[in-house]
Amino acid sequence: MSEKYIIGVDGSEPSRVALAWGLARATERGASVELLHVADDSFLSESVAFLSEAQQASQQMLEAEREYAQSLGFAGEITGTAVVGHPIAEVEEASKRANLLILGAHHGSRLAGSFFGTRAVKVAAVAHCPVAVIPQTQVKPNRGIVVGVDGSEPARKAIAYAAEEADRRGLPLVAVYAWMPPLTPGLEYLWSEELVESQRTAAEEAIAIGTAGLAQRYPDLEVRREIVQSPPVAALVKAAEGAELLVVGSRGRGGISRLLLGSVSHGVLQALPCPTVITR
Repeated sequence: MSEKYIIGVDGSEPSRVALAWGLARATERGASVELLHVADDSFLSESVAFLSEAQQASQQMLEAEREYAQSLGFAGEITGTAVVGHPIAEVEEASKRANLLILGAHHGSRLAGSFFGTRAVKVAAVAHCPVAVIPQTQVKPNRGIVVGVDGSEPARKAIAYAAEEADRRGLPLVAVYAWMPPLTPGLEYLWSEELVESQRTAAEEAIAIGTAGLAQRYPDLEVRREIVQSPPVAALVKAAEGAELLVVGSRGRGGISRLLLGSVSHGVLQALPCPTVITR
């Protein structure tokens, strides 16, 4: 059974960059594509006439983006859904029927700046499938697939996703483990070289465990392990400069906490050094 990608569209330049990225990937994978446009009803009158006009406008936007997709030469299966509603809720529901949800980076939109941050951050926190967020600035990749490693279950899932991606594309997998000695301001002198060395040893063990078994599963996959003494977000953003893809695990859980990404995935999406996938 082929994969299905849902691509959020709204006619903006960031959206069209993401659309082009998603269509190229769908062509490589033989995946079907569903375009999704959501007309935000937060600012609309609840009258039937207003909602009907919003639905019509949403459908027109969808058709325009479908035509744009076809103008890019995409020859695969492509469908579309146009709805009026709350963007985050509608995208979350749509993610239940997708293998990958693809969004543009809409920094500074009217949906940004609230408690949950940007729209991509909100969606990545609630989606039921991996979410790819595509930056508007495109740089020629030269570094393979980068994945964050920290010994957690979300990180293990991210590694599995990134390894499959790297193997399929014939690219190296760069596993990055970032660590910092826990410092209390003014008490740095309490950290001896022995204690710092123990932290380094723990980091080496964690990255070894995190990447264990990849050689057996992917015999031709080149795995590079990088241990960096740096804050995790800064380390991943730097490592992913020029990368084909950055993969980070999500710590989303049930209840209200499912609306929150971990600080690392949140920080990476704010910086967005390259196309980035948040796994579930």
